[in-house]
Amino acid sequence: MNPLDRFDGYNIFDDKGEVKRLIESLIQNKDPDVNIERLRKLDFSYVFTLSKKGKIKEVELVRSEIEASWEWRKGNVDEALQKKIENTLFEL
Repeated sequence: MNPLDRFDGYNIFDDKGEVKRLIESLIQNKDPDVNIERLRKLDFSYVFTLSKKGKIKEVELVRSEIEASWEWRKGNVDEALQKKIENTLFEL
């Protein structure tokens, strides 16, 4: 069973809670002082509003990056998604 197959019943992109847990885990591993202030799901992406000590930055993660990270609990996170988070944290 391929978890990226939309017809098999599992799709991480449509599970808002799982996507939030994925991003929370990446943030906490890099900088535990950063908080997720807001999460918006768009048609083909999620926009996260992150904050740290009064500074706020947004990062948009596209569907393909999120779906490529479906095994994030095993340490398999899409490189582009990880880089976007790291760059956003650096800007904070």
